[in-house]
Amino acid sequence: MKEKKKYLDGTQKILDESQKESAPYWVEILNKKFIVFPNVFSPKYFFDTEFFAKKISVKQDEEFLEIGPGSGVISVFMALKGAKVTAVDINPDAVKNTQENAKAHKMEQRVSVYEGNLYSPVGDKRFDTIFWNTPFGYTENENITTIEKAVFDPGYKSTKTFIGEAKNHLKEGGRLLIGFSSTLGHIEKLKELVKNNGFSFKTLAIIESVETHPVKFELFESRRKDE
Repeated sequence: MKEKKKYLDGTQKILDESQKESAPYWVEILNKKFIVFPNVFSPKYFFDTEFFAKKISVKQDEEFLEIGPGSGVISVFMALKGAKVTAVDINPDAVKNTQENAKAHKMEQRVSVYEGNLYSPVGDKRFDTIFWNTPFGYTENENITTIEKAVFDPGYKSTKTFIGEAKNHLKEGGRLLIGFSSTLGHIEKLKELVKNNGFSFKTLAIIESVETHPVKFELFESRRKDE
């Protein structure tokens, strides 16, 4: 626990450093350029975005929902790979940022972006794939900023809702993709949430990275066991 606390403190410092950016700037991800707005989770400072953008595969015209797109990198890549993308973010700056990057890559017809918390803006619509690079930093502190919600989830409440309500938004045979870090997050808590909601749990990809310290990121896939 002390080791995770030290690592999460390092992550907080990176997040604080990223917030010193006062104007939009460009980053290159997988040989494509993306603009990043201030007050948005930044792939310049956090490297898991590129990992997920590369590792997630989609079928042509599948319905793909991304929760928390941030700058929109992953949503745009999924559209470029052929998916019809819906993106939902609680941060209004992230909504605008995702829209801007969809437009920059001529994917605005394939990426619909909404402001809201988790599934609230999508009604009863169902998807082939739902993905969230979850805020795997566990904290008991409820008083956190919007940008900190990209990294920290008080009591894993949002993660619990994300998994618990997924069955209401997945098509038959659909999959839940979960971005996580067992270095920074509580993997056993995640597995318990997945199991308690009747989902399977499979590791699709792992990468060893470095922030202020060595960190492991994982992409997990969950499907309803009764299907």
